[in-house]
Amino acid sequence: FAGDVPTSAALISGPITDLNVMTRRGRMAHGVERMPLSGEIRISPRADKTLVLAANAGFRLLTDDAPSLGPLDTLILDRHSPELRLQPQGQGLLFVIALDRLAANH
Repeated sequence: FAGDVPTSAALISGPITDLNVMTRRGRMAHGVERMPLSGEIRISPRADKTLVLAANAGFRLLTDDAPSLGPLDTLILDRHSPELRLQPQGQGLLFVIALDRLAANH
């Protein structure tokens, strides 16, 4: 939805964690992909910036040094970053957020 349009909501069952991605209209474009954490995941960054957010479970990068990220930790990648291989540490959700500058802004 457009961020400048009034909106409201009512919680029906306790607190939530809300994820909002907002970019400036005419300058940036964005997309959000929601992925279940269930097995090894591969991500190939194609946007100017790609954010990888583990919502409620962590994951381990399958690299030589194998760092781990916890819930709500975020990786920030650019379009030249290599493909990522991730191993979830529990059940949860992963959000992949793509941010691109529009051509007139380069």
